[in-house]
Amino acid sequence: MMAGVTDFPDPRARVDLHGLDRARALQRVRETLIRARALGHREVLVVTGRGLGNRTQTPILRGHVEAWLKGNEGRGLGVLEIARIHQGGALRVRLGGPNRASRG
Repeated sequence: MMAGVTDFPDPRARVDLHGLDRARALQRVRETLIRARALGHREVLVVTGRGLGNRTQTPILRGHVEAWLKGNEGRGLGVLEIARIHQGGALRVRLGGPNRASRG
């Protein structure tokens, strides 16, 4: 069963990217992953939005954030799996243990 938005009660395991540009959004995601892993969280909720509030009515951040999470830096920070939830407006990010980032 897919985790929903309410399955992340600890705000330290969530990050809302609404209103941020790409650089700041990726920095916030990075900070959240580091903090969540330090606290022992195995999942993080990344709210990107569905894109309904912008001029083109399309997701802007989601693709960049997903690519970053799947790339070297995301994997280096323990990202194991990413799933779209909440009608595509959020990502459930599953994390590995705290020692994963130190393994090449």
